[in-house]
Amino acid sequence: MGQEPDDTDLEEELRRAVARLDGVPPPLFQAAVESYTWRAVDAELAELVFDSLVDSGRAGAVRGPQQPRLLSFDAEGLSIDVEVTGMGPTRTLIGQIVPPQPASVEVRQGDEVTALDADELGRFRSGPLGSGPFRLACSVGTELARRRVATEWVAI
Repeated sequence: MGQEPDDTDLEEELRRAVARLDGVPPPLFQAAVESYTWRAVDAELAELVFDSLVDSGRAGAVRGPQQPRLLSFDAEGLSIDVEVTGMGPTRTLIGQIVPPQPASVEVRQGDEVTALDADELGRFRSGPLGSGPFRLACSVGTELARRRVATEWVAI
């Protein structure tokens, strides 16, 4: 008397149906995987330490819609400073590696990777990029002592 039905089979069937019909969209799954890959042994993480959109106390009062966004990332003994310009669907990055040095720079947005070269002063510039999350990966040093540093993902 008063026995409740066992819903275990029904729950499992519902889980399978939801997974089949409403799975994680592939781009979202890929973004989740890539956000974890910064932990790769071959790259140090450069932490976001300044974002003018967030950190400027007077950002709302001073910055107009055409003002560039400034980002600074730090890893031990290396900084990457980036200016993001543009509105609407396209952005441009202008950056510098400190201390100044030549480097290979990759700009990653989703599946797209754009390779750039930083000059002897550590300066680099991207072509048009889409809006959305991006990450930089820089390789500095000589062939014998190559150092790879990747930034956090930041939405632009």
